[in-house]
Amino acid sequence: MSEPRVTILIPSHRRPALLARALEHYAPSGLPVIVADSTPEPFARAGEFPHLQYLHLPDVPFEAKLQRLAGLLPTPYAVLCADDDFTSCASILRCAEFLDAHPDHSGAHGHYLRVLRGAGQTLVEPCYRDTHRAGITAADPARRLLELNLPYVPLFYAVLRAEVLRQAFGPGHERERFYAASELALGLAAAILGRVAVLPTLHTVRDIVPSMDLGGVKNHNLLVVSTASQYREAYGGFVLRMAALLEGTSGLDSQSALVAVLASLDGFIEGYCQPGRRRSFVQKLPKYCRRAAHALLPPLAASARREAQRQREAELDAYLAPAGPQARVELARILECFEAPAKASPATRG
Repeated sequence: MSEPRVTILIPSHRRPALLARALEHYAPSGLPVIVADSTPEPFARAGEFPHLQYLHLPDVPFEAKLQRLAGLLPTPYAVLCADDDFTSCASILRCAEFLDAHPDHSGAHGHYLRVLRGAGQTLVEPCYRDTHRAGITAADPARRLLELNLPYVPLFYAVLRAEVLRQAFGPGHERERFYAASELALGLAAAILGRVAVLPTLHTVRDIVPSMDLGGVKNHNLLVVSTASQYREAYGGFVLRMAALLEGTSGLDSQSALVAVLASLDGFIEGYCQPGRRRSFVQKLPKYCRRAAHALLPPLAASARREAQRQREAELDAYLAPAGPQARVELARILECFEAPAKASPATRG
């Protein structure tokens, strides 16, 4: 068997059952896995996974955990995997093969789904639906920075060259403690260092569980972060660090690199951080009427649910069509894993 080309990186905090479930999913692939776990108590099952390097980092902040993970990469490529999601191992390997064949690309990923639970049912729908076909393709790195954020292309779970993670989470990142700092750093670094492809593959199924890393801290979006005095040092350091990376790889002078990074971040702020307008009662009236009709006429409500389900299935089919029939097989397998509880650890068994 050839040496693995990709390392799976999993940051985790106070979610041992989800971590166990994720490790069981990735174990059959034989790919190396590094976990950075900031839970106060060590993960009891770490010794059960032969390809796992487990780092117990009690109460270490998220940004510093990513910095540790990036510094330990033994392979040319890496993929960040949330402990509450399943990324397809077949997609990971396909992305790595693509990067082997395309040295001008810094990363590759595919299609994303999310699982929604509630009202006694599990719904599956496209995730990042507006950007799943948006590759980052320009030859000029400053132009790629605009492609990243107009519209925003989420790259946090893409398969990336190790150098992208080393630069994104390098010295200084541990001080960039504001919401989305790590995601933005990774996206900017990937766009600066190369193109990013969207492959026709089911890449990740997201089972979004509220994060324990945030600890109830209020999240300010980038509009606030970029202007509030409390973030001036952290945000200013972040911008300068990304501008220095662009300057060092593009031939731009320092001022032009700074302008290019700020233009990219302004695109993100304009598209995703503007306060929404509250809708008036008149604008909401059709929704209230539908709810009242469904409450008074159960057959009408049942018909509406069937039609909504039909539309969801049609949308899902269209979204997965480029990935071929194998995507449906992979989705069914992953959904079975989501429903199966992780095996109990020896300490809780019996």
